[in-house]
Amino acid sequence: MHANSFVTLLWRDLTIFLLFGALLGVLLGLILVFRPQLLERLNHVANRWVSTRYMNRWLDRSISIERWFYRNHRAAGLAIMLGATYILVYFGMLFDKAYMLQHLSGKIPDRMLDGLLDALVLCALMGGMFALLAGLLIWLRPSLLRGMEKEANQWVSLRRATKILDVPHDQVDLFVARHAQRVGWLLLLGSIYLFFILLRSLI
Repeated sequence: MHANSFVTLLWRDLTIFLLFGALLGVLLGLILVFRPQLLERLNHVANRWVSTRYMNRWLDRSISIERWFYRNHRAAGLAIMLGATYILVYFGMLFDKAYMLQHLSGKIPDRMLDGLLDALVLCALMGGMFALLAGLLIWLRPSLLRGMEKEANQWVSLRRATKILDVPHDQVDLFVARHAQRVGWLLLLGSIYLFFILLRSLI
């Protein structure tokens, strides 16, 4: 009962929001049809390009924790070994597969769930064994991992990927400016149609 009333209230609020959007579309359509130069002035003021290059500089910095890690390698190795031991004990002895099958049987088919749980336990045990070995090496001989760390710690810069996003795309604005009256009529007719459809559903 409460869920149905909540959905009804949410749908009504969405309809009212779209009604205001339709009225705004009617206003913009009238401006495009009769005073397109006014919309060009507003568009010129509102369209200010905000570059994300400065923010991307902060994201495109590597943070090195190797010095701290190697200075405190005994504490770090011990913490990793404790976490790995917990994973191995939990998934090796304490994990109740029957309870999980019973608890999740209504959401996922039984055959698929059985395989997923087996894969989860296997991955957790393998990850726990790997983490236990890595923690032991970090605790006793962290220098053995430096070669592997150099191969793994290769910085991949995001500058090329974000450079494509940091380019203004004003094709739509140019198209609307060239065909202002046609776009205005289409926007006006579509907004009026949407307004009456939404008003009818609201009443």
